[in-house]
Amino acid sequence: MAHPLEPDRQLRAELTGEVLDYLNDWFDRAATMDASGTPLDATTLDSFRAPPSEQGRDLTDILTTLDHAGVDGIYHPSGGHLSYIPNAGMYTAALADFLAAGLNRYTGVATAAPGFSAIEHGVVDWLCSIFELGPDATGLLLSGGSMANFTGIVTARTAKLGDHFTNGVIYVTPHTHHSAAKAARLAGFRADQVVSVGVDDSLRMDVPALQARVESDRASGRKPFLVIASAGTTDTGTIDPLPDVADLVAAEDLWMHVDAAYGGFFKLTDRGAAALEGIARADTIALDPHKGLSIPFGVGALVARDEARLVDAHLGRGAYLKDEDSHEGIRDIASLGPELSRPFRALSVWLPLQLHGIGAFRDALDTCLDLAEHAFSRLQGINGIDTCWRPDLSIVAFRFDDDTLGRAAWEAVNQDQRVHLSPTIIDDRFILRFAILNRRTTREHIDHAIDIIEKTLAG
Repeated sequence: MAHPLEPDRQLRAELTGEVLDYLNDWFDRAATMDASGTPLDATTLDSFRAPPSEQGRDLTDILTTLDHAGVDGIYHPSGGHLSYIPNAGMYTAALADFLAAGLNRYTGVATAAPGFSAIEHGVVDWLCSIFELGPDATGLLLSGGSMANFTGIVTARTAKLGDHFTNGVIYVTPHTHHSAAKAARLAGFRADQVVSVGVDDSLRMDVPALQARVESDRASGRKPFLVIASAGTTDTGTIDPLPDVADLVAAEDLWMHVDAAYGGFFKLTDRGAAALEGIARADTIALDPHKGLSIPFGVGALVARDEARLVDAHLGRGAYLKDEDSHEGIRDIASLGPELSRPFRALSVWLPLQLHGIGAFRDALDTCLDLAEHAFSRLQGINGIDTCWRPDLSIVAFRFDDDTLGRAAWEAVNQDQRVHLSPTIIDDRFILRFAILNRRTTREHIDHAIDIIEKTLAG
């Protein structure tokens, strides 16, 4: 007798067909959908928390519930999603995730799936090659930039401080992503061990101020060991002066970690490579394929110049596992980071890259840079707007002569729903931003939002 958890081939085909039809409808809508949806009330939201029944439900009914649950919030696939850091998603990557979940092979230990482990290492080797990290470089795929920053901090802590790190000092700026401070706390550091140094008028890390603070901390008996530079801040997309940071780090024998979760993949483009000069000198780099490569959520990466440093910080082994941490030259991925149980994340990156080629991704990123230039150019000509920071990459941040009018413009854009923007606060001023990282975004999206802003400012 067939078990309900083991549908036969015919039923599998029916279930798969229904889900694919649902997804195909979604992807058909993606290019034209609004950027935000219809608010759900508390009663409706509470209904989605109902427990499962003893007998189960029909898949059609379940998909109807899923469709209803998804009407509220930000529509990340929309080309009008210009808030936070967009993620367009990708159908072929979704197919890869389906394959990975269906095959259900474990890749944390190489002996469990040597070929699949080799595929993941191949993806990481490619990432390392983009940043020219050298022959000893390696890395791993994680759930996102937060875990990549955490893994980088733990690696730096082990390499520079060992087991005694209560007086170690980490340096950031006010615009470093908040995940870095959270990661430091999770790695065992107190709040006072994370020091924020100033920025210059372009919001870039002030390296002379950093130098002075390192010297001061050393003189007081503390142990400076880690500088976290940004390759594209979330606030404004600003890139810290990576060559100058690298010079200081080398002179002071510190660890250089670069948070490139947003901006790193622009290294594939000529303009991005020029803007990211100096990143190749980092010890570790955090990346997010689920940002710059449009891979579905849940795929970040850490790449490191020296594989041995990752292993020293993360190797752990239960008695039920072999003493080796590799198989036929394939390193156990679990020995490089915090996870033992982990999905086969690499397939969602590897399959689209193999299928579409690097050029398709490079072209999409170049288009984002073009759109940022267009947005910046249009905003420069509007009375009442101060385009105070030329975009380093594809985030265009600007302020208003009147913050109250700025907030009204932001609210007007989001109420229209075609485009969704998010603000930030810098030096107590309201800042609006176009975060352009969605291959579906067009000039029409940019112009539509700017037209609403202009209309609001004109009264």
